[in-house]
Amino acid sequence: MAGFVIEVLTGRDAGDAQPLRLIDLADCERLGACQFATVRAGWARWPGSRQLIVREGPNRLLFIEGEPDRAPLAGETARDWLPDRTGSFRGFEIEDAGNEGSARVCVFVDPLGTRPVFFHARDGRALFADKLATIVANRSGLECDWPNLLEAAVLGSLYSPGTTILGAEQLLPGEIVEISGGRTTRRIGTTVPLGPAARPQPDAAARLRAALETAIRDTWTDPQGRLLLSGGLDSRLILGLAEGARKVMTIDWYPEETLITERVAAACGADLALLPFRAEDYCARMQYGYLVTGAAHHSPLVNNLGMASQWRRAGIAALTHGYFHNTIFRGWAAGRWERYPDLHTTLARLMGRKAHYFDRYNDFPLRLQRAIIALLSAEGREALRRQLAALAERVEPLVIDGFDLTFERLIMSQVARQIYFGNFLGWIEEIDVASPAFHHAVWDWYASTHPADRHRDRAVLQLYATLGRGLAEIPDFSTGRLPRPSDAEPAQRWRNQFWFPPARAVVRALRRLGPPPPPAVRPGRDWEQVYRQPAIAEALQAGIAALRDSPLFDWRAVTAALEDFLHGRAQNSGALWMLGKTGQWRNFVATPLGLGRQIRRIDVPRALD
Repeated sequence: MAGFVIEVLTGRDAGDAQPLRLIDLADCERLGACQFATVRAGWARWPGSRQLIVREGPNRLLFIEGEPDRAPLAGETARDWLPDRTGSFRGFEIEDAGNEGSARVCVFVDPLGTRPVFFHARDGRALFADKLATIVANRSGLECDWPNLLEAAVLGSLYSPGTTILGAEQLLPGEIVEISGGRTTRRIGTTVPLGPAARPQPDAAARLRAALETAIRDTWTDPQGRLLLSGGLDSRLILGLAEGARKVMTIDWYPEETLITERVAAACGADLALLPFRAEDYCARMQYGYLVTGAAHHSPLVNNLGMASQWRRAGIAALTHGYFHNTIFRGWAAGRWERYPDLHTTLARLMGRKAHYFDRYNDFPLRLQRAIIALLSAEGREALRRQLAALAERVEPLVIDGFDLTFERLIMSQVARQIYFGNFLGWIEEIDVASPAFHHAVWDWYASTHPADRHRDRAVLQLYATLGRGLAEIPDFSTGRLPRPSDAEPAQRWRNQFWFPPARAVVRALRRLGPPPPPAVRPGRDWEQVYRQPAIAEALQAGIAALRDSPLFDWRAVTAALEDFLHGRAQNSGALWMLGKTGQWRNFVATPLGLGRQIRRIDVPRALD
């Protein structure tokens, strides 16, 4: 979905009407618009999409984008359709209210909030849009929320409430917002159960198989849609459970990974499209990824931005993702409860004991966090400390039968704020996306499963071992090992003994006395060289330059780090890009109409011609 925007006049001080503007990064060919009294809307889409429902009548328009479990019946209103709906979708309904020329608008998101909708109201004018950048493009005088921007930079994602724009909100999972006669009402509709089973279940793997088979059958429905296949387990689990002849695709990121994906595709009899690696394909996400995420995610994670439009033109009608682990079941999201978490980390000094959850489970490199914080001024560090301390207050510990589910429950309650969600946001910008992991059967399985069945991917690996076709004998690219369920439990009981903290301190001191470990080297592409392409380096420097007058950053340290990066003397692109993304966003908020030619600005008229 390239995007939509809705304007609702709620008062007399709305000012002069201006053309609506829409941030479209997908080269969409179709533009739609409508006006009903006090409400007008515009949207962009590509021809041939199977994931858009637009039903127009003389007094009503219903717009739904994504994969709901069922489409509305003829004449069915959003109010009647929304209860008990599941799937991955968002949309709105506009209809004449029948009194004094006003209109009613209803905006909604799915029970998981997988497809974000943003909302901003001020001066008698309310705006809704699929991207925060579109809100900015239609509203002058907005300001960045700097504490939230700092949190997103250091943690890799924004977990706190709000957005990176003061006064702008993101709809909560399952939220429905209605505006009628100048009155706004907000409520939560269908929700997803998250409670675990009382005890481990011997049939957890079998029930997971049934849930995934149902999810795949209901979502991967386009015969021309291709599964994005990698060398990991998530996508091959989806392929291994899919029925019939299937099509898959992979990008030649790493030659070693490509060999594994070829073996997986051959084992499943799938038609594999191998897309070549082109360094220039990564310019768009580094130049404009912040527009997709509202600067709330790491720009390099906005995968494939600018590439999916090419896939559409090449005949790839839709993309199916194996986003299974990275959404709700990833092994690093929960673990055994620890009596003595490490309180000597960089984050612990800023947010106390609850930093443990972000240090251990957030999957954002600790060295990168340290490098980013080293580029902040004293004022910036204090602002970050206050922000993270407030976040820590909101984190509610949850321990069930010795399993600490605190971080897992945090990210499951706000799926679109996980650090890897930039992947999904980039995909839905440009192409139809099938989402087995967001099917209600998978989440019902989670709600009926004990933590022990999910711990260390136990049920997932048990299921994987039964797929047949030799899949279990193909190694996982991420680990280099064959995927096997294990009964071995790490020595967690040691970590909860009184002597563990001093022993940990001794080991740490001994490591400091010895030589530093060699940096981990992953075979394949030289990503540092990819990120030094002229177009990317220029975007990085422009973003960082936008922060020059900010008191939150140590400009001397930033300049030195940038010089090292540009001259190939340091592997520090990650920290610099978190600052660069922040500066790009600041630039855009200050001058939203100064967009480059690569981003199309669509002017939606006041009424449909």
